Order: sequence, then C-alpha cells, then structure tokens
Amino acid sequence: MRIAIFDVGHWHFPLYIPVLTDPGITVVGICDGEGFVGPEMARRLDCPLLSRDELLDLDFDFAMIFSRHSEMAATARMVIDKGRPFLIEKPCGLNTAEVAKLRQAADMAGLFVAVPFILRVSDLARELSQSGSLSPTGYRHLSFRFIVGSSTRYETNGCKWMLAKATAGGGSVLNVGVHFFDLLESLTESRIVSVTAQTKTFRKDIDIDELAMFTVTMASGQIAHVHTGYLYPGTPDDQREFGFSVSHDAVHLQGFADQIVVKSADGALRHTTVEYNTDQFYPVLFRDALARCRSGRPPLVGLEGALRALSVVEAGYRSAEQGGAPVAVPLV
Repeated sequence: MRIAIFDVGHWHFPLYIPVLTDPGITVVGICDGEGFVGPEMARRLDCPLLSRDELLDLDFDFAMIFSRHSEMAATARMVIDKGRPFLIEKPCGLNTAEVAKLRQAADMAGLFVAVPFILRVSDLARELSQSGSLSPTGYRHLSFRFIVGSSTRYETNGCKWMLAKATAGGGSVLNVGVHFFDLLESLTESRIVSVTAQTKTFRKDIDIDELAMFTVTMASGQIAHVHTGYLYPGTPDDQREFGFSVSHDAVHLQGFADQIVVKSADGALRHTTVEYNTDQFYPVLFRDALARCRSGRPPLVGLEGALRALSVVEAGYRSAEQGGAPVAVPLV
C-alpha cells in the first residue's frame, strides 16, 4: 500500500511511524506545511519532502492528513477529489460546518475515512465495558479527568497555531475531550443530547481554553463529566494526569496511576494493571484502519463520529459563554 502523508509537523504523527515500516507499506512522499520537521522525517522515512500540490500529484493508495485544523478540511477535500481513502486526525476541520461538508463529500464519493478516536481500541474501553459484559443501560454515572501538558508544549513542538481559535478552533476539550465524548456514546450506546460547561484561559496571550469542565446528559438519561486541561507539568516519562470513576449497576470502576479497581455489587474487589498511556494505541488503531480499508469494511470511527463529538464541544462552548446554562446538542 502506497501512503502519502500530509503535514508531518503534527505532534501525533510520530506515534504512527511504527506502522509505516510494516511489510507492504511504502511512504511515497510527505509534506510539512509548518516547515518544522519535514527534512528530518523525509530522511527517517526515506521518502521525498514535497509541497502539498506535488504530493497530491503522486500516485498513492491511502493518505494520512495531519494539517492544522483551519486547513484540514481543504486538504481532505483535495484527497476526496482524487478519490483516495484516508485517515484524518480529529477534529477534521475548524468547526462542525466544515466537517459536515467533508462528510457529505466523502459519502458521495463512497470513500473510506478513518478518524483516530483511539480510546475505542484501548485497555480502558475494554475494562470499562468488562470486555462487553456490562449492559449499556446499566451505567449510572461516568466521570473522566484528563489533564495533559501545558500550552507551551505546542510552541516547543512547532504547533503554536494550536493556541489560537482562528487556527485551532478550540483548546483542551477540543483536543482531548472529544475522545471521551466518543467513548461515552460507545459505552452507553446513546447520544449526548445536552451539555453544561465552564472553561478557563490562564495565559493572557492566547484565546483557547486551558481548562474545561463539561457535564453531559445522554439521551438515555445518564449523566457524565469530562474534565480536561493544559495544566500538567509534563515530562517525557510522565506526560499527563488521568483518572476516572464509573458507576454501573453491576460494578464500580475507579482508575488512577496504572491501576483499575473493580468492585462488584456483592462487594468483591479486584485490582488490574492497565495501560493508560493513550499514545500506545495510535499504531493499533492505524493498523485496524488499514485492515478495514483493504477488506472493504467501514472504519471503526469515521467522519460521522467526529462530527458528533465536535457538536458536543461547540454546544459546550456556547454553554460556557452563557455562564454554564444547559445547551442542546444538535442531532447529526
């Protein structure tokens, strides 16, 4: 499979590199709109560094799109016009209007489009569903706290555009919170229909949220909390704070450090070691996406899922602007 990679300067791109050395995979070329790591990645992948237009002119079977959020939809539309399947990083566009048009174009072209909501293939999802044994309607309350490194890390990594609404579309909840909105809908098999939210920005020179606290209500009546932030003093070996508490009518689950504690309704207690470093699951999801594409199956999560998660974010931002008033999430 010949793969073209658009905008390798995205901080997630290195997480996919292990897959690009798999048998049968050839990287035909890359581009780097940010002009940050292109030459290094071209040497590492032994492929040419090209402009976006030059890359589009190549013959490839599959594309990966990592453009800044304000350019994602335009890049993806060019790949759609070429008739090629692709994986695109979330949020897939600057806003729901862009992503909705992108979804329509991809659907009309009949193209495979995968979005890496990696919690779907994580140890966390397996444990929170107890390998699928917990009924979706049995969840009573779900709370997730995911605090990643400070906003300065984007400047260090050549992605300063992530700190402006005009180019990123939003902050911490748009960047990492969308994974949990997708996970909530997957676990409960129910849509998020309402959100109340508060956000906070601490730096005076940026306009995206560095802290977000969302309370969401599912169509089935369940309530969940998602708390995100750019507040953790991360280091290479300790990048984030991650914790959760989930109440189900069969069990109570609590996670911290590398542990999950499962207490059943009869009081039985079980401790399990779990991989909470979510970076480990990008290669897993990418291999799954390529396998699905080759076999003609739909992606695990596509543009519809991305659009639903982004709709929750936008409703939450409107709620925060209104002092935390409940805001309905439009149906997609």
